[in-house]
Amino acid sequence: MSAVTFDLVADRPAPTVSVCAGRVLLLAGLTFGAANLIQWGVMSGALSWHPAVLGLSWPVAVGAFLIGVFRLRRAGGEAGQRVAGWSRAAILVHVGAALALVGLSAAAGDWELMRWTSAVGLTLYGVAWAVAAARTGTVNMVVVAGVAFAGVAAIAARFGTADQYLIYACALALVALLPGLWLALGRRL
Repeated sequence: MSAVTFDLVADRPAPTVSVCAGRVLLLAGLTFGAANLIQWGVMSGALSWHPAVLGLSWPVAVGAFLIGVFRLRRAGGEAGQRVAGWSRAAILVHVGAALALVGLSAAAGDWELMRWTSAVGLTLYGVAWAVAAARTGTVNMVVVAGVAFAGVAAIAARFGTADQYLIYACALALVALLPGLWLALGRRL
């Protein structure tokens, strides 16, 4: 048996809640960031794809996220199960907010209201980081929450343009992808 084989077979400690949460944030930053980049690319003309792609990018992103959460749940032990539960609740809140916007859009006959989905989603990230900061007393989490809320303001400033999706993707990189990577590597925020 080689040293590499021995290392791969060795028992590893179960990941902590923060490591599992980091993995989920990393996954969210990747999947939803990619969906926003596709949205921006198609709407801005940077990608010469058919606009029908826009109707597929979000269901594919949500599906990829849920599959990833399921896999992380299975690999993460008790901590993974706790984080997966929170993640499912968060995605249900996001989907619920999107469905509420669909209902408002249908009732008002104005489908431009759906553009608020980005601002609502980023607001939910900001609220989640603010709650985490309040529970842990961690200043760095306050900064991440502030970045999320600044992203909401930037989205509102470019509302109705393709740029709002680029801003959302960049904000997700700062409030989900990078903090998720940091936590997944076992670092404290």
